[in-house]
Amino acid sequence: IMLYMGNVNRIIFWLFLPSLLISYIVFRVFEWQTYDDGTRQLIAEQHALNLSDRDDIDCLILGGSNAVFSLSAEQISNQSSLTCYNLSLLDEGHSDGAYSDFIRTIPIDRTQIKKIFYSSVIPLNNPGFLDRLRKNKRQIGISGEIGFQITGRSLASYLIDFLQAKRLFETRQYPMPMRNGDFNFDDYDGCQQDKIRDDWALATINEDFKQWLGDNLLTIRNFFPNADISYVLPSTLRSQVNEDEFAKFSDTLRSVVESNSVNYIAQSSFLDVNVLCDGTHHGNAVGREIRTSELLVLMERLIL
Repeated sequence: IMLYMGNVNRIIFWLFLPSLLISYIVFRVFEWQTYDDGTRQLIAEQHALNLSDRDDIDCLILGGSNAVFSLSAEQISNQSSLTCYNLSLLDEGHSDGAYSDFIRTIPIDRTQIKKIFYSSVIPLNNPGFLDRLRKNKRQIGISGEIGFQITGRSLASYLIDFLQAKRLFETRQYPMPMRNGDFNFDDYDGCQQDKIRDDWALATINEDFKQWLGDNLLTIRNFFPNADISYVLPSTLRSQVNEDEFAKFSDTLRSVVESNSVNYIAQSSFLDVNVLCDGTHHGNAVGREIRTSELLVLMERLIL
């Protein structure tokens, strides 16, 4: 019996475990080779193409997916004296450096821009803020983390997809932006209200956070020296956040923003999932109209 057990242990140690390790590495290599950025790079290129023949833009929407889904440059242009373009990117370009490089290469007269709406959800998501600092340090590009990683998406998640008859390496594909940069809901079938989870965790407004936000606002100021800049705290479904706690957070954030000589606009929360697409900060077409209308009202109050 002892001899038998010794042989089994040797087989496990010298054959089974190395085979398991090699199989895992091969799987990660295959995962890396089949990486799909969900058209993020193509979207960035389409923005540049859209703006290559525009000399009338005097307003820009900047920020992440909250602004991609939930703000409309077309509506702002139709309902104000501004001619706006939505230059926001999914994941806010993944890192601040990548987003800055993207804006720097856009074929537009930046001195002509007189209004900027910078809408970032990062202050409402402390894990997201910490992840942003990590991505900044690693200089992640617009397409995301495409380098080979020994760790990645869990094998269990692939197994779940397999059991649900989903394509194992399928990435959600996003439509090309319209001529004004807005999200094209007509070409998107990814709205899944039943999967929306309200789980926000407000960022800790410490020195690291103040430095991050101040640097971003300064970058925007340097890019667009003639623009009136408004930081927009976006609408989200935040039913799990205590209202008093949120009000205190918003007041603190306002002081940080205004200390950088930037206007502060806090938008109200989305009331329910019926105006959302696939996330608590992603409005659908109706939610976008509601949120943009409110932003226009709040902008007018700033002017008055």
